[in-house]
Amino acid sequence: MDKDRKFQCPYCGVGCGIVWVDGKIKGDKEHLATKGELCQKPVYYPKVMNKRRLLKPLFRKSIHEQFKEIDWEDAYNIIEQKLKSLTSEELYFYLSGQLMTEDVYVINKFIKGFLKTNNIDANSRLCMATPVSAYKLAFGSDGPPCTYEDFEDADVFLFAGSNALWTHPVVFKRILKKKLDNNNIKIIVIDPVKTETAKRADMHIPLRAGTDTALFNSVLYLLYKNSWIDYEFVKNYTDRFEEAIEYALNYPPSLVSNICQIEEKYIHELAEYYAFSKKLISMWCQGLNQSSQGVMKNLSLINLHLATGRLNDKGCPFSLTGQPNAMGGREMGYLSNGLPGYRDVRNEDDRKFIEGFWNIAPKSIKTEPGPTITKVIDLIHDENIKLLWVVCTNPAVTLPNLNKVWKALEKVFLIVQDAYWNDTCKFANLILPASQMGEKEGIMTGSDRTITLCEKCVEPPGDTKIDWVIFKDMAQRLGYRDWFPYNSSEDIFDELKMVTKGRLCDISSSSYKDLPKRWGDKWLYKDLKFKTPSGKARMYPTKYEHKEGDFILLTGRTKNQWHTMTRTGKSPELLKGEEEPYLLMHREDALDLGILDGDYVKVSSINGDITLKVRFGDIKRGHIFAPFGYGLEYENPTNILTTEEVDPISGEPDLKFTQVTIYAKDRRLATYEIGG
Repeated sequence: MDKDRKFQCPYCGVGCGIVWVDGKIKGDKEHLATKGELCQKPVYYPKVMNKRRLLKPLFRKSIHEQFKEIDWEDAYNIIEQKLKSLTSEELYFYLSGQLMTEDVYVINKFIKGFLKTNNIDANSRLCMATPVSAYKLAFGSDGPPCTYEDFEDADVFLFAGSNALWTHPVVFKRILKKKLDNNNIKIIVIDPVKTETAKRADMHIPLRAGTDTALFNSVLYLLYKNSWIDYEFVKNYTDRFEEAIEYALNYPPSLVSNICQIEEKYIHELAEYYAFSKKLISMWCQGLNQSSQGVMKNLSLINLHLATGRLNDKGCPFSLTGQPNAMGGREMGYLSNGLPGYRDVRNEDDRKFIEGFWNIAPKSIKTEPGPTITKVIDLIHDENIKLLWVVCTNPAVTLPNLNKVWKALEKVFLIVQDAYWNDTCKFANLILPASQMGEKEGIMTGSDRTITLCEKCVEPPGDTKIDWVIFKDMAQRLGYRDWFPYNSSEDIFDELKMVTKGRLCDISSSSYKDLPKRWGDKWLYKDLKFKTPSGKARMYPTKYEHKEGDFILLTGRTKNQWHTMTRTGKSPELLKGEEEPYLLMHREDALDLGILDGDYVKVSSINGDITLKVRFGDIKRGHIFAPFGYGLEYENPTNILTTEEVDPISGEPDLKFTQVTIYAKDRRLATYEIGG
């Protein structure tokens, strides 16, 4: 390539702008969102791009056979035969927040519009489905209400269930820099683990896992009892305030301190921050999202902002996105209920608009959402789903109750479309080699709604193909050539941007040359008019259900590894110190059981057991933590243990609360009873 190339970091959802200069990575100082800031993960990206790459299509009829290299024509013939021999409801497609928006748009168009099935989901189901549901319930639409610009004049930053220093480091370090210049800035962290983020906080609230809703309800209780409600804001801009308050009155601090196993003073101090701060930004991630009560947790936190008028110049409830383009995927409706432009298959007007836009027959789009990916595992076992096409994700490590997942993957005809050999490939019948970030062009949207054009930096290796090209080719083979005429990613962009016209996520006036660019204003609801029938934001009574357990297993990320380590795990620099999985325990819990730092123990749940090396750490008693991203080569994927319990609204799995028992030397030692 004859010039420096720019794109977005391929890891977390911060959306850092980066520049490729002679095979090296540096921050893009001109980037709208991050202005040159980077963590170390993308620095090593060029070194790992071609390690263990998939270079040619591979096929085998049975997983008991060896793969054979085939050409693309043979691969397409196999897929075409399968698609024609099965009904649309026997097919299922599982996408990724790491795909570019153009990829997502073409795939979703092909499946929902032309295969006429909503049997499609994305790995955002495992991370962002919950805040999407909460935003839509509270504000009438998905989309974070603020941007990183709001950090500049905020004086309080709350992180709930987020170890942002590890998971969103550029965001957290930006706040730390502000704090160095102004000691009046306060950082609050709510987490059962004293994480590296919590160690830098002014206040760490070490609550019992799963009790966030009770905590936030109790804060609302105090705001009401102390007359710290912004009644003018509530009257003019919210609905259902009385219902929310009536329910919150069941949560006085004296009760909630026992539920959360924290000192009562924390609840009072938190209420004062919401009442008296100049500007408060609440940020959260998987600690709130990956829960069977996740939507209630999200809504209970949003309730605090609405009760105190903390939007726009006074604050924001800001969900931190997990993947680099989960925002773009959400904009294009890649979950089982979605349609492009923040539309929904359950809405008749939305279906009619998209059918007209795509020029397909009325009633082509099914009216009910397809099953979520976790439900599909059961449908495979019941032989209702017979083909699973996985694109750019690794469900053999990330889904809950992996023993059951693996049996399903062995049973279904499995297509894996990816740049790398990963754990899911071990179960595949057909593998399609895809090009990746840096080898293709397209757009991605970061956490604060900033869209970045990702330029092509190098030629893709082998016989890899762009994801959207693979699906365009299949659509044309099935007779839909006129509907998929694209010759470039920009052709797709010029189409997909028009489907957003007049919507909250409107980018219809944008072009590639305009990017990076943020959709929406600095404040998404600057006029405080919301996308609800009444035009007002909605508060909700947020139900809390207490769950017991011997030890509570939490899952999450390590510092330098990202998701299932498909790329970052290939970097010796990033792997240093993180070469094997571990189990974080409180020292006293371990010693009570006769376990020493460095011992190997067996951890067991109703779904199976794994063996991990113990590491003492600052974690709440009765809790243990294990990173989820170590795959089959480490023999102990953490999600063997996690349950299939999901949030009833978002369908997101509960990966942050699994009841487990600890064994050592094949002998049950003891259990630790949880109070509260």
